[in-house]
Amino acid sequence: MKISIIGCGNIIIKEHIPAIISLGIKVCALCDLSIENINKAKNLLHYDVPSFLYYKELVYIIKPNIVLIALPHNIYCEVLSFCSQFPMRIIKEKPFALTLLESKIFSDFSRSRSFKIFTVCQKRYTLAYEILKHEVQRINEKISYLKIRYTIPSNNPNKDWRRQYATSGGGVWFDMGYHIVDIINYLFDGKEIKVNYARLINSSCHYYNVDDIAFVEFECDGAIILAYISCVAIEKYEDVTMYGQNTIFHANKNHITLKNKKQEILKYIKVENTSPFVKMYQEFLCNGGEAAFERNLSRSISLMRVLEEASKKSNFCKK
Repeated sequence: MKISIIGCGNIIIKEHIPAIISLGIKVCALCDLSIENINKAKNLLHYDVPSFLYYKELVYIIKPNIVLIALPHNIYCEVLSFCSQFPMRIIKEKPFALTLLESKIFSDFSRSRSFKIFTVCQKRYTLAYEILKHEVQRINEKISYLKIRYTIPSNNPNKDWRRQYATSGGGVWFDMGYHIVDIINYLFDGKEIKVNYARLINSSCHYYNVDDIAFVEFECDGAIILAYISCVAIEKYEDVTMYGQNTIFHANKNHITLKNKKQEILKYIKVENTSPFVKMYQEFLCNGGEAAFERNLSRSISLMRVLEEASKKSNFCKK
């Protein structure tokens, strides 16, 4: 199995290429406008790889059947429109699309038998969330409330192309919120997610015109879900707390804790630090086949509906 890569930025260098290497998958071509980025990727691979500055040249010469794409959000439409003319499987970084209208265009591309799109959604493959879901199912208590936090103390929030709606499509809600909605979708087995309330905030309006904080209330399967997302937080958090009738479940990537309502610890599980990217690639690329692409497409469209509904309800002003 061989993969070509279009866009060799940080997420490719830090996460995708290490996961690809660990699975023994060969990279057969690299493309980026930056020679420096290409060289960083080559240094990780330790073997000679053809490199290109222009993605069309890569496609014409290499004729790849699997392409990993990680680009500024506003460029995907152009690149996917071109690539859809060729038989290939696309793995693209989230979000699925800039808008629901664009998601319809990408969905139409992916309905072809010879062209499929998989949108990266690695957070749902975090081992701690898998164990959390298993524990909730094992105890079999109805969940009434869930709190989910995803915050980072970025020293340069919404930088470069992420600064403007025209190129990013949105701020933390659109970018980090995609993962939040996908985790909820995973924990509740794809049941309908309703948006009750949304507030998107730009706390640094002189530097960018997108949100850097988001508060959203959802409802799913009778449970109220509160999400807090920020790229200007004072500390990093990525955790889920679920409340059953008698049990409180808490998970972050390092451990799972179960308590009763008297705050007595019922169970503590230390979680092995494994890459969710590796598990994601194993599931859909190595084991999932065509069905994995179809499931991902259906889920991606559902996530886009929730993201857009929350954006509209927030009445966020794009200045």
